[in-house]
Amino acid sequence: MTKPASHSGAPACDVDFYCTETIRQPVPAYREMLDTGPVIWLEKHDLFAICGFAELTGSIRNHAVFCSGKGVSIDEDVNKLLIGSTLNSDPPQHDATRAITFSPLTPKALAEVRERIAAEAEFIADQVIAKGDFDAASELAPHIPLTIVRDLVGLGEHGRTHMLDWGAATFELMGDPHDRRDKALTNMKALRRFLESPDTLDSLSADGWARRATRRGIEDGIAPDRAAELMRDYIAPSLDTTISAIGYGIKLFAENPDQWDLIREDASRIRNAIEEVVRLNTPIRAFSRYVESDIEVAGVHMPQGNRVLMVFGSANRDPAKFPDPNRFDITRDVRGHVGFGHGVHACLGMHLARLEMTCLFEAFAARVKHFEITGPVKASMNSTIHSFANIPVKAVVERHKSPALGLTIG
Repeated sequence: MTKPASHSGAPACDVDFYCTETIRQPVPAYREMLDTGPVIWLEKHDLFAICGFAELTGSIRNHAVFCSGKGVSIDEDVNKLLIGSTLNSDPPQHDATRAITFSPLTPKALAEVRERIAAEAEFIADQVIAKGDFDAASELAPHIPLTIVRDLVGLGEHGRTHMLDWGAATFELMGDPHDRRDKALTNMKALRRFLESPDTLDSLSADGWARRATRRGIEDGIAPDRAAELMRDYIAPSLDTTISAIGYGIKLFAENPDQWDLIREDASRIRNAIEEVVRLNTPIRAFSRYVESDIEVAGVHMPQGNRVLMVFGSANRDPAKFPDPNRFDITRDVRGHVGFGHGVHACLGMHLARLEMTCLFEAFAARVKHFEITGPVKASMNSTIHSFANIPVKAVVERHKSPALGLTIG
């Protein structure tokens, strides 16, 4: 990478994007970065960063210059392990593989599993409400992804067991995991062995998404070992980001009971509420892009060969796009947010995430008056995913008198 002279006009910012404090509480860093400028130079990482909403969305759409095909990690050694997946590719290769792996994740295809997801949402809602106090991050948020989605993907027993570890490792290595790097690399190498093993294809569930994608890839002329790589599209997007958003949503509603009241008054608001939750959470804080040719953005000259951090978390809190951006408002116009990414690389599993969250919030809206946070909230540590390890809450259930019997119900 060629370090630009004098940062090529980019104002310098001393935020450490991958330090423990920023991972735990990224919002102050987003604010400082945006205050510095829409395009900045991160001194601690020797990286350009695009933070402004307009600048980020315009740049991401320009995939000929801001290239994903050379990897989206800030670590070039890691990129060598990832290049070739749909996320780490550009059109037309990207479009060809995405067409294969996206087929079971379209809204039309997901309609077939909606009833199953809704039933599981009802089940887990009853379970945690009966407990009174529960952990929205560790007990509630992972339930549907781990009980239904893992089975739908169908990686076989070994893949099913390790899917969450492999996804977390992938996201860790997109950034700088510091002392978590060795563990992440160990898990990433285990994933590589799984994908490269000749026994893996035989172990896949007969009707799972992974087998269907691999079979279709081979039918389309992709070599079997290359077709097996398509399974990676289901490993990271299917679990971690959705788990993050569900937990964060419960936390937001506990902290903003007036917004939960709006949901209970009109469940049709759930759809927009989910987009607002994802905007504020922005599960994927940032990915990088490789600058394929010299370009200027917001007065900053970026020479070919540099890496640029696309900071989705700051773009989603840009007041130029979202007035009073730190306020949780489920009625705001949230169209265009980048919590699910943007452009050709918009999140492969976004419709599945929306379905899971819709079913859960519908189940709780029919049962819960409000949520209360009952203890310390603890962040998870991952260099790319913003999520929580613990969100202790209590679900307060509506109690009312039966006019006929004079009994307390609820």
